[in-house]
Amino acid sequence: MAIKTTRPPRTLSDIKTVAGRSSNKNQRRYASYFQLGALELERYRRGLERDAAQGRIDGINERLGEIETEMQGLLVEAGVEGVQRSTKQDARAPAGRRSETCSRSTSGEPTGQSRGLRIRY
Repeated sequence: MAIKTTRPPRTLSDIKTVAGRSSNKNQRRYASYFQLGALELERYRRGLERDAAQGRIDGINERLGEIETEMQGLLVEAGVEGVQRSTKQDARAPAGRRSETCSRSTSGEPTGQSRGLRIRY
């Protein structure tokens, strides 16, 4: 036969602990060292992320240089007059303001018509 009580059953939130309530200076020092260690690890991980991102950016810049060199070579082979090398500002300009190598008109063409391949994204 079970004994009936009026007291509610105990749960996990009813367990009382003294963790974190210590006013001991040594206890606070340990907590500070743990926080410092966590921050050091995060700084290290962020540094690795930054290095990886910089490596990707360097690879992209290298490929852009190769593309520019190939384009200049093809334009010279095609005999296009007045070939100009684009700068970084031209490469980052909006689609309507790209370098003149793609949209330069020669004296034989009417103005307003573009010369060469135009790719828009």
